[in-house]
Amino acid sequence: MRPLNTFIFAGLAVLACGADLAWAGAFAVIESGAKAQGMAGAFVGHADDPSSVWYNPAGLTRTPTGVTVSLGANVFFPDFAADDPDGRRDNLADADHADSESGTVLAGPLGFASWRVNDRVALGFGVNSPFGLSVDWQDDAFVRHQSAFAELRTLFLTPSIGVQLSDRLRLGAGVSYIYADAEVRRQIYFGPGLADGTFELGGQGQGWAYDVGGQVVLLEQLGALDRLTLGVTYHSAAVLEFAEEDSVVRFTVPATFAGDFPNSSVSTNIDLPEIWTVGISAEIHGRTTINVDINRIGWETFDGIRLDAENPVTQARLSPIAGDYRDTTDVRVGGEHRLDDTWAVRMGYAFDESPIPDETLDPILPDANRHLATVGVGFQAGGFGVDAAYTAVFFEKISTDTNRDGHNFDYESFSHILTVAFSYHF
Repeated sequence: MRPLNTFIFAGLAVLACGADLAWAGAFAVIESGAKAQGMAGAFVGHADDPSSVWYNPAGLTRTPTGVTVSLGANVFFPDFAADDPDGRRDNLADADHADSESGTVLAGPLGFASWRVNDRVALGFGVNSPFGLSVDWQDDAFVRHQSAFAELRTLFLTPSIGVQLSDRLRLGAGVSYIYADAEVRRQIYFGPGLADGTFELGGQGQGWAYDVGGQVVLLEQLGALDRLTLGVTYHSAAVLEFAEEDSVVRFTVPATFAGDFPNSSVSTNIDLPEIWTVGISAEIHGRTTINVDINRIGWETFDGIRLDAENPVTQARLSPIAGDYRDTTDVRVGGEHRLDDTWAVRMGYAFDESPIPDETLDPILPDANRHLATVGVGFQAGGFGVDAAYTAVFFEKISTDTNRDGHNFDYESFSHILTVAFSYHF
């Protein structure tokens, strides 16, 4: 099979893997590659496999000559808990402790393909979900009146190109079409002794984004240091547009209140932040690599979600989803040691700062500063490869006392993440 045909086939295989997506802190999903995740996502200076489409498209020129396809997924096992020690919940007859649904498992696609055309040019294609959330509370949780279930799913379809300008300088760029769908569900409290109603929002949206990146070799062959590489990546902000014809609000309420809660088409926009990443990668003694990445995420563009209903009676019943996020800085440190030409082991640590202030923190996304510890392994034999990583996400315990709606609760969270990808080089 000729390389072009092989790359097209690989791209179709990558596209076919785009199914579900995953949940992550705030709603940025850092887990976009199994090899990278073994090093806590510190990969911008190191990027050298098909997931470079997301991490740094300049790294596509470091992939092997020919076509490489990588198909995988993240599997998330989230666990949330909330407490109401001060009696701020709507229905005081509810228990003052709430848990997320036990055994909830979420999956997110990781599909990438690269084609190293020649010594100077490489093409790539990716399907991944760098933004999303899914928080599912138990049916009787007291927080159900603020959020019973919330999910945002995105799918980025990204063709990319990388160019090797010299032995020391590589540049790359990509353009992403974004598909998104969202669902929010909560119960409506009408008072003691009255049955709850239900609010449901569902819709589909789309948007566009772009990314650019570069890698420059700063030093080579200095003592034990084989190579020191600086990487920089910029992911643009994006606006997801949910049109009225694709989005709807539905109410299920007691008959007495039905006239005040009509269903309606709605429209809204969701702003995704820009991301700047700077990374350093040091290759030592031909077998060990140490990476450090710093991310600056422009969350201030997310000031909430306003729903615009076609029916004015419905509009009077809608309130915006709070935002007022703040920009954050994340740090990732990771390393890889190649035991031989077949096996590699990896580990890393990351600190993710939460962008959500106390005033707008709520059960839709009970976020907090996070500490991530990762371990990973890679296997390569001939053209076949497997990469796997495990991530433990430790959320700092958080209590709010300035929530603008008076819902001041205590939150604790933890998450397991398993990331696996299979690759084949043609």
